[in-house]
Order: sequence, then C-alpha cells, then structure tokens
Amino acid sequence: MNTTQKRIADRVQALTEEVITGTSYFLVDVEVRGHKGTRVLEVYVDSKEEFGHDDLAVISKEIGFLLDVEDVVDGSYKLEVSSPGIKRPLKLPQQYQKNVGRKLRVRYETTNGDEEIVVGDLMNADEDEVELELASGERLQLSYQSITQARIELPW
Repeated sequence: MNTTQKRIADRVQALTEEVITGTSYFLVDVEVRGHKGTRVLEVYVDSKEEFGHDDLAVISKEIGFLLDVEDVVDGSYKLEVSSPGIKRPLKLPQQYQKNVGRKLRVRYETTNGDEEIVVGDLMNADEDEVELELASGERLQLSYQSITQARIELPW
C-alpha cells in the first residue's frame, strides 16, 4: 500500500469507527486499491450479533456521507462495505469469540520458531489466546501473537 492509499485507509478506518461506535459492530479491516479516479475502498465489518445486507447498507451510507463531506478521496471512488466472509482469515479476538464451536485451520509459530498447521475445533477464545481441540483429543492453547493465519475450515 502506497502512502496515499495508507492515508486514505487510516481516514476511512477512523470514520468507520466513528459510525459504528456504540453498536455491536466492529471493524475488521480496511483495504484501498486503485489510483486516483479508480479507487476502491473495501471496509470489512463484523458483529457480535447476526446482521445482514440492510445493516451493511446503513453503515455504508453513513461512511459514504462522511467520506464525501470530508472529501477524503480525491476523484471518484467505489465504497464496498461487507462482512469479512468465511474465506477471509480471522484477525481479531472478537472474530474468534464469535466462531467458538467451529472448526479452524490455524498456522502458528512454535516456541522454537518453526511454523505448524493444525485443524481443530475452537473451544474457547478470550482476549489473549484461543483453545483448540484437535482430532486426537489434545487441547492446544495458542496466543494471538503466535498465530500467523487462521481460517474457518469448511465442512466440504
């Protein structure tokens, strides 16, 4: 991400946080692609509760209004507000907490610096770590700092 994209992403992040403060929603990520006149702003929002397209449309409208009022993006742009979806990696403790009970594929760094990949049921997630139950029945506790990537494992 170049400096202009980073500046835009930081401002979009701040405006999104402003819009969703006091709600059950939380910001997962902001990505900015393209160049002046062809920018695409991708905002990924999740919630502790169930939500749908109508909820995302309201958030998108509010973010878009603030972007236009503050003239954050030079030239035209396309704003896309969506949930992270099942294929995107988990990033925040809130996402792990929301997915307790699901099967995850987790890549993590071991204490000796190697990387391992495990698949297991997410049994618990707090602010510091997750607990997985592997197929062997072994329980594995991993800090978020040691996890390099985690995705929901689809059943098919």
